[in-house]
Parts: sequence; structure tokens; C-alpha cells
Amino acid sequence: MSRGRAIAVVLMLFAAAAIARAAVQAPVSSRTNLSALPYTIDEWAGAEGAPIDAETLRILSADSVLNRTYTAADGGPVGLYVAYYAKQRPGVSIHSPLHCLPGTGWEAVDVSTVNMTAKGAATRAAIRRMIVRKNDQRALVLYWYALHGRMIAGEIASKVWLLADSLRLHRSDAALVRIVVPVGASLAAADERGVAFARELAPRMDEVLY
Repeated sequence: MSRGRAIAVVLMLFAAAAIARAAVQAPVSSRTNLSALPYTIDEWAGAEGAPIDAETLRILSADSVLNRTYTAADGGPVGLYVAYYAKQRPGVSIHSPLHCLPGTGWEAVDVSTVNMTAKGAATRAAIRRMIVRKNDQRALVLYWYALHGRMIAGEIASKVWLLADSLRLHRSDAALVRIVVPVGASLAAADERGVAFARELAPRMDEVLY
């Protein structure tokens, strides 16, 4: 194991211990209400997605889950999945799409980080971008970790910020926000659609989470 990786492992273990202590001390937020997310977001109209089966919900162990499809005025759909964890601790924490999607048969063929400016925001935020493939299907996946008003793309960065907030605020709550856009003939069109929806969605997520 390289020195850098060893340091990262030590930091992650330290973070897990601190987060576990914070989970014991912190009250559960009573403000979070994913179901309050509007069904109409700018030009996008939402509808409930397929129910998530009980076994998957058990594995996720999230305190609240949202699964919807939003359709633009031109008929193009995007899938929205949000999982909120009120108290993260060892064994109960956000599942990264980098690890979960391959388990459902989707292969990541490209992973990168892109910057975008949420509607009404003064600064740009980084979100994760993935192109995934399953047989002859392709999809664009955009996701970020919503952590006390921040949009964080990376798994390690989210743990670092969670550690800081656990020590400073005694809070370990966070959410995963994931957008999935089917890729048809044009990947560029899927990118444009996904980022446009993310820009409109981000401020609404802050309203229902915090």
C-alpha cells in the first residue's frame, strides 16, 4: 500500500469514528421532507417512479427516499433519485453510485467531474458525471452529495466535509442526489438536458433538505 493510500485509510477511519460519535449526539432534523419537493420544477413535470422493493430499501437503510421521473416540455425524461440519511454511522451511510450501479448491471465507461452554476447561485459547484452502459442501453448519470448547503462531487471530499461538520456542528446528516438521463442518438443532448435539470433542481433540494 502506498503512503498516500495509507494516509487516506487512516483519515477515513478517523472520520468514521468521529461521525459515529456525532450520530449519537445529534438530534434528527425535523425539517427534512423530500416529499415536499415540487412536482413542477420550471418546465419539468414530475411523476412518481416505480416503487423501490423492500430488500433494496433495507440495504440502503436511508431515512427518506425519493424516486421520480421528470419530463420536459419537449417530452424528454430524466430520472431523479434522492436518499437522505439523518444520522450516518458505520453500516448506515450513503451508497456511492460508483459502487452501486455496477451491482445492478450498469458498467461505467466514463467518469468525470463537471462544474455547473445552480439557479440563483453566485458560485459554481462540482458534480459527478458518469456515462454508463447496460447491454445496448446507455445513460448519463449526474450526482452530488448534498451536505448542509454544499454540493460535493467526490466521495472522499464528502467524507472530509462530513467529518468537519461532525466535529463542528455535531451533525452527520447528508443526502445523495442522482439524476439519470437516457442517452439516445446524441450524448451532447443528454448532457444538456441533465445539466439544465440539475441547475433548476439544486435550490429546490436545499429547501426540502435544510
